[in-house]
Amino acid sequence: MRYLSFVLLLMILLFGCEEKHFTRVFDTSVRGAEIKSVRLSVTDPKLRRSLTKLLYQEGIGVTDRALYTLEAEAAKYPKHCNNPLTCTYDATYDGFMKIRLLRQMHPLYMTQQEYHGVFHPEDMMVLVERMYDDLNLKR
Repeated sequence: MRYLSFVLLLMILLFGCEEKHFTRVFDTSVRGAEIKSVRLSVTDPKLRRSLTKLLYQEGIGVTDRALYTLEAEAAKYPKHCNNPLTCTYDATYDGFMKIRLLRQMHPLYMTQQEYHGVFHPEDMMVLVERMYDDLNLKR
């Protein structure tokens, strides 16, 4: 009995605390492509400025003439009792962030991750890095 309790506790610690994220590849033809610049589609001006700066630091240009479009979005869950997102058992997340990669309005890739606490635009780079890794993209 003691061994079983220990194993259950260990499983909860190891598997229950991972970050929740969702990734989907819509078109595999983008795998291994070289993406040196993107068109940025972001509605929040502060997020747009921060993401542009971070992408430039990573060697990814931001221009309106780019073949690929990177859509970025961050949202905060409302905190009130009648919201099913915050009234569920696993309602420890405060919001989510999402990026989508498109080529000529054709979706290629999407990844989304929930976050805890205050959102910082720098957190979006985790999703960009995941996209580059998942698709084996070149810079």
